[in-house]
Amino acid sequence: MLQRGAEINKQKSDGFTALMDAACTGHERVVELLLQRGAEVNIHSSKSRTALMVAARCGHELVVELLIRHGAEVTLQDNAGVTALMHAARYGHERVVELLFHRGADTNLQDSNGDTALILAAFYGHPAVLLRLLR
Repeated sequence: MLQRGAEINKQKSDGFTALMDAACTGHERVVELLLQRGAEVNIHSSKSRTALMVAARCGHELVVELLIRHGAEVTLQDNAGVTALMHAARYGHERVVELLFHRGADTNLQDSNGDTALILAAFYGHPAVLLRLLR
């Protein structure tokens, strides 16, 4: 389809692109192909979510790494002020939290409720993530 002129950054009604869908489902090879073909890594959905946020929320470490290598910005916030790090912390994805932390994620950013990644990890009961954020 891409060879026949399909619009690689076409957004659905929710603003999601093929890259976001592939990131959500953890299809590393598809993510890599889309990025190689020019998919915009920091395009955002109608709620200002990016492919990185979606991959972090779902715990897809290899996809997160791939997106960052292709220029995904780790400090972007969605409409609710949530970052990729906050998504990973909330859902207990320790290795993704570690990766984002080492790639410059800001642990002190707050969402629209005033929550940080640390608060979300504590509230949702993820002690390993909590300890990682406290180091």
